[in-house]
Amino acid sequence: MSNSTAIISSNKDGSIKKRCHLIKRQKSYRKTRSSVAQSTIHLNKILRSHKLTTNKNQNNYTEIVDDDDIDHVEINVDNEMNEKVNALPVLAAAFSTGYFIDINCKLLPETMLDELAHKTYEFVQQQGILSRSLVLHTLDDPFLSRYVNRVYVGDFENNHKPVNLRDGLDMNIVLYKVKYERPHQHNITIEGEHINIGRRWSLPHDEFECLWESLEYDLPIKSQLIQYVFTVVRFSKAKIDRRIIHCNQTILLYGPPGCGKTSLCKGLAQKVSIRMKELFKKFYFYEMNAGNLFSKWFSESSRNVSRFFDDVQLQCMDKNSFVIVLIDEVESLSAARSAALASNEPSDMLRVVNTLLTHLDRLKEFSNVLVVTTSNLIEAIDLAVLDRSDISQYIGPPSTRGIYNVFKACFIEMMEKYVIKPIIYIPEIYDNDISDKLSQQLKEKLIYLARESNGLSGRTLRKLPMLAFAHSLTMPVPVDQLIQAMKQCIEQKKETDNYVGEMSYNNNCR
Repeated sequence: MSNSTAIISSNKDGSIKKRCHLIKRQKSYRKTRSSVAQSTIHLNKILRSHKLTTNKNQNNYTEIVDDDDIDHVEINVDNEMNEKVNALPVLAAAFSTGYFIDINCKLLPETMLDELAHKTYEFVQQQGILSRSLVLHTLDDPFLSRYVNRVYVGDFENNHKPVNLRDGLDMNIVLYKVKYERPHQHNITIEGEHINIGRRWSLPHDEFECLWESLEYDLPIKSQLIQYVFTVVRFSKAKIDRRIIHCNQTILLYGPPGCGKTSLCKGLAQKVSIRMKELFKKFYFYEMNAGNLFSKWFSESSRNVSRFFDDVQLQCMDKNSFVIVLIDEVESLSAARSAALASNEPSDMLRVVNTLLTHLDRLKEFSNVLVVTTSNLIEAIDLAVLDRSDISQYIGPPSTRGIYNVFKACFIEMMEKYVIKPIIYIPEIYDNDISDKLSQQLKEKLIYLARESNGLSGRTLRKLPMLAFAHSLTMPVPVDQLIQAMKQCIEQKKETDNYVGEMSYNNNCR
């Protein structure tokens, strides 16, 4: 089987219109009559890179028939730039509505792309009314369960207007396969000492699956970020003069620890690599290891920063690649220079900040790169670094609704794995029309837990079921027993936080 990716649009009548098909193996073609063509595939320059031969008729159309039964398909071989430009309006509409169906496939045979898209679209329509993103881990259809790992339906956030999937909406359907190889380690050796200064993933990667959907925010933060990335790409394709309209291609996510800043960055990179496959052939994710950049050797710290960004810049030279760079806890790398001077910090620290700023400016020469920084202490970041961020987004603890959705996802996962009992339907927090008594009771208990958990980070919330489960020796654990144990864990966590807060306050008052 070939490792291919297809991006397909569904029409309102339920039919499937194929837009882009990236073929990874050589095929033979022969000319047939255009009257039998039933769908259109726009092929880009990848045809020539794989030495595929085509026969063109007078209308610049080529039709194919091969041994894999891909017959009655009309091929329009456009140049690469036109193909990308034509994809922009379709993607713009999908990003504005969130009408995506992302299909993570186990196998992606080229001869079955249409059937996979049709079957998945029909299966998704059966889900009915949808008001938030849906992840389908279990597929009852035998055909889909053979070829599909999971399906992501919609990119909706809280307060989204409910949509009826049975209405035959225009959905942007993406079929893809994730990569499983380990990330490339960027290691250097100084005076016999081996240092890791960063890692690089090729996307989409299995390690980043489900991160995007696991994050809950009251504001449409995720849609704003991914639309910003798409806008950067659109401005680049339109050749907007950056001397007139500035674009630094840099995002800063700040807030207390454990609220999902790093996960949001990785999830954003994954979704960009899936949904912008028509615009770029390869996607890479770089993560800087800021803690290892500082060296005991004079001036080596700034050189380590340069070594990392030199590798990023080299990758950006490939215009068919899109690169996302994560600088986690950027305050450790870009502490305010004024504070460093006031506290007599060594000049090497100042060199690191200056080197970082220089390389951020150099990356602006490339339109196929995005830099995302995160910080727990925004007040410690140098003002020049802050000024270079197009978006500075606060990421705080989830609200009661967000906490409820986190707990709901945790309970559904435990029920599906049969570690808690009984299996009970868990409604949405706003659903007041619940006929099942057990569902209503479970909803009320989860709302109570969510209110008691206000102020806790997302990282802590997702640990609570595991910590509570450890209090029981039975298997499976009754739902009510687990909820009671979670309540005790929440009380213990709050007591610990209050004690730490008092100690910190007393130390500051001394």
